[in-house]
Amino acid sequence: MPSSPESTAMGISSFAIALVWTAACAAGPDIVIAEGEKFRPLDDKGWKVTHQQDSYGSHTYGGVWMTHGGCLGAPAESEGSVASQVVSIPAAGRYRVWSKYQAPPYFNYLHKIEIIQNGKIVFSHAYGKSGTPRLWSFSGDSDELWWPWGVDHDAAESPKPLAQLAAGPADIRLVTVANPKPAGNRFVDFVVLTTHPGDEYQGFKPYAVGSPFTNEAFAATRLYARFRNESKAAARLSVSRAGHYQPQYGGATTMVPEQPVAAGAWSEWVNIGPFCRLVHNEGLTMTLPGAGSFPVQFALDPQGKDVVGDLKMNSGETAVVPIDVTWNKGSVVKTSKEHAAELMAASRKWRTANGGKKPKEILFYGNFSESKDDLVYALKDRLGYNTMLPDSYEQVRKAVIPQHFGSPDAIRKLAASMPAESKKRVRVISFGDEISLGQINFDDPKNQAKFAAWLSGKGLTARDLGVAPGQAKLSKTGDPRLVWYSNLFNEEERFADYRATTAVAKEQFGADVLTGANYSPHHLALCYGPVFQWVDIFKHNGMSMFWAEDYIFSVPEVPQMLSWMLAQARCGVKYNNQPIHFYIMPHAPGQEPGFLRRNMLMAVGNGARHVDSFWVGPEERFTENYVAWTYPETFRAIHEAIHDSAEAEKIQSKGKVRPARVALVTGKATDFNESRVMVDKARDPFAGRCKNAPAQVNQIICRKEQQLLYLALRQAQHGVDLITEDDIAEFDALKNYDVVYFAGEWIDRRAVTKLDAWVRAGGVLYAAAGIGHLNEFNQPDSGLPSLLGIKATKETRSLAVLRTMLELPLLEPIDTITLDGGKVQAVGMKQVLTPRDAEVIGKWSDGTAAVTVRTLGKGKAYAVGTLPGTSWMKTGLKVTPWARGGRGMLYNPTGFQADAEKLARLAVDARKPTQAVTTNVPGVEAFAIDGPEGTLITLLNWTNSPLMGVEVAVRAPARPSGVRSVQRQAKLESKWANGQATFTVDIDDADYILMPR
Repeated sequence: MPSSPESTAMGISSFAIALVWTAACAAGPDIVIAEGEKFRPLDDKGWKVTHQQDSYGSHTYGGVWMTHGGCLGAPAESEGSVASQVVSIPAAGRYRVWSKYQAPPYFNYLHKIEIIQNGKIVFSHAYGKSGTPRLWSFSGDSDELWWPWGVDHDAAESPKPLAQLAAGPADIRLVTVANPKPAGNRFVDFVVLTTHPGDEYQGFKPYAVGSPFTNEAFAATRLYARFRNESKAAARLSVSRAGHYQPQYGGATTMVPEQPVAAGAWSEWVNIGPFCRLVHNEGLTMTLPGAGSFPVQFALDPQGKDVVGDLKMNSGETAVVPIDVTWNKGSVVKTSKEHAAELMAASRKWRTANGGKKPKEILFYGNFSESKDDLVYALKDRLGYNTMLPDSYEQVRKAVIPQHFGSPDAIRKLAASMPAESKKRVRVISFGDEISLGQINFDDPKNQAKFAAWLSGKGLTARDLGVAPGQAKLSKTGDPRLVWYSNLFNEEERFADYRATTAVAKEQFGADVLTGANYSPHHLALCYGPVFQWVDIFKHNGMSMFWAEDYIFSVPEVPQMLSWMLAQARCGVKYNNQPIHFYIMPHAPGQEPGFLRRNMLMAVGNGARHVDSFWVGPEERFTENYVAWTYPETFRAIHEAIHDSAEAEKIQSKGKVRPARVALVTGKATDFNESRVMVDKARDPFAGRCKNAPAQVNQIICRKEQQLLYLALRQAQHGVDLITEDDIAEFDALKNYDVVYFAGEWIDRRAVTKLDAWVRAGGVLYAAAGIGHLNEFNQPDSGLPSLLGIKATKETRSLAVLRTMLELPLLEPIDTITLDGGKVQAVGMKQVLTPRDAEVIGKWSDGTAAVTVRTLGKGKAYAVGTLPGTSWMKTGLKVTPWARGGRGMLYNPTGFQADAEKLARLAVDARKPTQAVTTNVPGVEAFAIDGPEGTLITLLNWTNSPLMGVEVAVRAPARPSGVRSVQRQAKLESKWANGQATFTVDIDDADYILMPR
């Protein structure tokens, strides 16, 4: 998702669109905009003026935008509440009546619009029913909404019949009506009355505006400004803005007023509201030729009586117009410099660990645009960033990352263009952003010859290939065995290309230079990195640094899912000890401070050596990635997390994440095969409801089950390592583990033999989500079922696509499992198991086998005929629309059903592997790093309120000299017995616990 001004400079100028629209309006349709925040609630039964931070969408990018940062909101259960706004109808005529509101998928948001003229209701219609045809963000046209990444859910809805309105006043009334379940809160951004009868708005086709009718709302915005000309000649003021609003990234400049203002005189009041894009804070850079400084005022009325900004500006400085300035009392226009100065002053009261000293070993990146004003860099320094600052600031000098140099020629040209001293400061060469690994040309005869040699080198025979090696053809499709091996060959060829490019980078910039490319796992299987790309390329040394990004706050995933992503990163770098570089995005609005702190500390607790905020500020100089000036708590979270990490790095920088005793197989066979399973959308209960969903959707439920089983185990405070089938077959990884979990329909046959021997020696195996009834060639295979003591299975799926916070809360159970007298509502998949020599311990509602266990030698093997992690997670979810940003809607799943927990934890409960860290309360995740300086414990609170008096037990290699809470900046009372330290600590969001030797 990261992008640069350069890459988006071709975006359409929103100012140009506004000018075109204004001209068109003169001879075109009559339009009236009734902003939601300007409605007056007539009772206390529901409607309230609501800030976007308390709605279902508050973001710096994407397709969820709320004009003026406010709306009219009402709870889902409200009925009969009325709010009113009187507008002026410019001319008699027939008007289309649109409601623009937030509509995350699958819920009802019923509300009624009434228009009253001369005491009579002349229009009445109920809006917001799920499945109603609507216009959506990104020029979407659908009944219900389906995007692969989740949601961008601004909706505009209108019935076809037109309202006959007379010129003059009209009372528009919003009324809450009975709202059938599943019901969501109503958030009405604005109401549109237009004499244009079509299903369209300005910028609809071709796509030129992120959210419906916002160009029309911009044109209706009223915000006035004036300045005093302090130059010696008549002049006009140049006002420029950047482009934040998708896809209008080009920015614009206007000159005000129409005629030059005499020297020493005040200008007239000019309405700059339409020039601003108040779906975000608007930075206005103001330049007055010939003037050093000059006064500028902002007001809500053309007479200047309601002043919302009284500034003294230097020419070329920026005034920051808050998104909510038109209605939110106390919201005022300030200069960017004022905001920076206020943050600097506030930071003196923020907790500053490590005696105020910045980290030296863990690099913290955060882009602050170049500025003539040193205050911007002083703020970056004060926050704790230790890279990419002017030379006068303390920092890590070798920190430069040239971006997007993905070929040997590009790297050589870059090196040739740089002075020797500059080359010494290069730390990483970026091969690209959000890239795939590419693909060879399968039709090239040279690759066919290479493939034949590769098959020979691997020792593959006709038994492996299904044909004689000499007849094996490099194939994308067709024979499944050849497709499998062709893909392996393709990947290794790509790894070799990247390895060669890495060698060129080292040749040009020195042996210690790193190479990497940012990975973005926001495809349909959200936050699941493909095994070839996230693991195998690092095993093959294709790149020397792992790099990925955290945009979990933008997709309908549980916040804790970052733990899975970092586990994948550690799985990838374990072979060759590559460092981890992770984007932890602080975007505000969007990322909430508590979750930002959790994620920054979690990255460090997983061994990341680079934590990157991408772009931070000033907001007026970036496109869609920034921290808005009006979110000081985000800046505080950054400051405190970085300085806390400066204390933690003394142990972290020389240590390693403690290996777990539990492993989960992130299987290449399941990843490869499931990513190619396409299902008719009519067979999916959610995609089938959505007109804009593709005709076929990719099944993801097995990959999603791996993630959710992982989280179930982490919530039980078990350390979990991710391993691949290659680790089992080629690296003898099973000897390191007591318990192994597997989820997927496909498994590499080579792993089954090793698993069998491991179970006989005492290991405990748990298989679910298809229990590997197919091999890597997508062919039925009895290997793993036989190990589990199963003869056969009969399988049913109830869906193909599942996003944890979007579809899962609404997913109906496929059946019920009875286990030890308890009942588990199973979702997504049902397998009826036919035991051979396994014991049935759980049954479906019809008495058939759902869960079995086989005792084999000294070990056990469990088979579970459903998606146990998914079924467990569902019990902790709320049936509520998923909100993209905002302070009140994001939550951590809690209160998981005990029977569902038991089903997911059968294997760990049977073996009881050693746990590095345990607490006396649920919802705490912990990571341990051990090193020569001691042990670092990172504690994450995945509940929804601070936890007080948490009792923590840590197994440590040696008795620590003390125990210290970094957040509390205090030594903790502790006890030591039997290789375990115990102490009590309060956990707000996240904390480091230092246990030095």
